[in-house]
Amino acid sequence: MKNTIKLTAACLLLVGALLLSSQAQAQLQANLNGNFLAPTESGSSFSDGLWGGGVTLRYFVNPKLAVGLNGRYFTKSNSASFVLDPGIGANGSVKASVNLLMVTGQAEYFFSQSALRPYVGVEAGLYRAAASVEITSGAQTLKSADNDSKFGVAPKVGLQYAISPAFGVNADAGYHIVFAEGDTGKMLLLGAGVYFVVGQR
Repeated sequence: MKNTIKLTAACLLLVGALLLSSQAQAQLQANLNGNFLAPTESGSSFSDGLWGGGVTLRYFVNPKLAVGLNGRYFTKSNSASFVLDPGIGANGSVKASVNLLMVTGQAEYFFSQSALRPYVGVEAGLYRAAASVEITSGAQTLKSADNDSKFGVAPKVGLQYAISPAFGVNADAGYHIVFAEGDTGKMLLLGAGVYFVVGQR
């Protein structure tokens, strides 16, 4: 766990240092995205995925190479009621929720400098999940919560289209592999949103 945090921190510090480079005329993009994260393990369903949103800061080291930081948040909750005793009308309920925070650094290569720009890249960083369950049975309520942090990586592909020199749209897909002791989580992340250019070359 400590090694995971150290490796993640090192990746984020490196990308952060590049983002804060002193090259004043370098291009900086700020992205706002909607995302859907779907599990891909055997037996899972695409509909079991999580909806969320995120922000990306992308710094162009040169016109075709960019580094950046991503922050994404996903959440899902479910609830159900049940009858404890039909004879007296006693009821119970179950509420469950899960939240996932992803903080990753990334590097991307853009294949063109035209308005339509396909790209490939890779991400690496911290995946923090928190889950809670609340069970109400008559007058009693039981609560349980847990959280965990893991390291993960993701190859990705994407496409940008510049509507104007300062504004455009972005879509991407990444295959996220999250490492844990004795298990590896695999998820497909789909994202779409808009970007704003903060600086120009």
